[in-house]
Amino acid sequence: MSIDSRCREQQTIADRMVMDFKSTAPGSDAQVKALKTLSFLISMWGDFLSHEERRMQSALLLNARS
Repeated sequence: MSIDSRCREQQTIADRMVMDFKSTAPGSDAQVKALKTLSFLISMWGDFLSHEERRMQSALLLNARS
């Protein structure tokens, strides 16, 4: 999955999270849920980027052997 497609996949979730955070009272359950969602999305990006780094390192090794 490309970075572009990953962004498009998460856009709706991120938009909803921002609106939930902005339109609710400070410290409300909706804000806590929005922050948990943000944390989850960030961790997904960490996993994705780690995988991309390993994939690119493998590709570079293959090119170096040629």
